[in-house]
Amino acid sequence: MKANLILVCLILLGLVKSYSQAITLQGQLMDVTTKEYIIGARVILNEGTIQTITNTTGQFTFDNIAPEVHALSVEFIGYENDTTIIDARDGQSKKVSLTLKPSAFQLDAIQITAEPEIQTKSISAVDIQLRSVNTSQDVLRMVPGLFIAQHAGGGKAEQIFLRGFDIDHGTDIAITTDNMPVNMVSHAHGQGYADLHYLIPETVDKVHFGKGPYHTHVGNLATAGYV
Repeated sequence: MKANLILVCLILLGLVKSYSQAITLQGQLMDVTTKEYIIGARVILNEGTIQTITNTTGQFTFDNIAPEVHALSVEFIGYENDTTIIDARDGQSKKVSLTLKPSAFQLDAIQITAEPEIQTKSISAVDIQLRSVNTSQDVLRMVPGLFIAQHAGGGKAEQIFLRGFDIDHGTDIAITTDNMPVNMVSHAHGQGYADLHYLIPETVDKVHFGKGPYHTHVGNLATAGYV
């Protein structure tokens, strides 16, 4: 019993001693060429989960670390990674100055491919009911990237803009209702003239749309909107 008590006391004494010898490691990180502070760099202690980030003056701090040999790794985009060995076996807190050397930052190759066919998207009846519709042409406003403007009085189709481009009154957009084309390519006012004022907004239950290049099945008009 007495031996066990002595063993426990020795363990507690060792723990107290090790805690009392815990040290603080401080440092500051700069660019080796410009001598400017490096902000937001990641500083990792002993390649483990203990890490921190440099502040606005390039400083970092590790508190309550053991008095032993530590490996201090520093990483930051645009710089070469660096590792510094810190010998703290003397039990004294350390303060170090670190520098990083700039390096070329290269991105991996990015491959961009086009889809074989534009996927048609749709706006449901719920969306149509939740949005206010004053005229039948307002249905087109629901298509992302498309907006219209009436620059004249009644009896004239609205001006249509798609992705920032002026497509007049339907020159570069194909519009159909129940698979029937709305565009009037022989209209005197402009090729592809599209007037949806005949449409009753309350009868619209879904809007299909797709934006992409020209397709032969809609003539020389871009696939844009179907009501």
